[in-house]
Amino acid sequence: MTIAFLDTNVLAKPVTRTLLMVGGMPSGFQAVESRCRTRSGRPHAPTSDPTEARPGALWLPPRTQSGDRPERFAGTKGADRQILADAAAAQASFLITEDVDDYALDDLTSVDISAVNPDLFLAERLTQDAYATVIDLFVERQVNPPTTPAGFHAAIARQHPRVFAAHADLYDTEPAPSPRPKPAVIFRGARCLRCETIVTDPATLIEGLCPTCR
Repeated sequence: MTIAFLDTNVLAKPVTRTLLMVGGMPSGFQAVESRCRTRSGRPHAPTSDPTEARPGALWLPPRTQSGDRPERFAGTKGADRQILADAAAAQASFLITEDVDDYALDDLTSVDISAVNPDLFLAERLTQDAYATVIDLFVERQVNPPTTPAGFHAAIARQHPRVFAAHADLYDTEPAPSPRPKPAVIFRGARCLRCETIVTDPATLIEGLCPTCR
């Protein structure tokens, strides 16, 4: 089972975390977090945006042991060194983070981990059946205000336009506009996002995919 280690900025987002947690196992990966991280599962108040619904607070990833010697990751700064050490201790293949560029390429390759933006990771690795299951779970629990599978799918595009596009044929709806600028860096490392092969030249990975997978 592929291990996907969640950065704190991913844990803080209920929908993203739930897509990774609930959709992970049937998609062939397991999302985990470090035992030393602070849980980010506080209930959310009712809101008009269905992707900010409370149900995401119900699913939290299992915790793994904290890693040692964070100082070995000299190219990565501050607290991110410990996060990378924790991901290595969890034997993760991928570090899911919104701040991919915070992690130095040499540090990532030294432990065979690729840092990946959650939208890119989910668009590539989350199966359609798993995605539909998560949508149904949210719709079932979102009662104030209620929503529909198509409505929730459209709202997903605000945070995850790639995920919406990957599963656009499931529901007949247009994406909600995303207010967020596209991140400059969405992947860094030497492990292919699809086949998980370690390549000798990380520059050959385009949006996380090796030449063979592309």
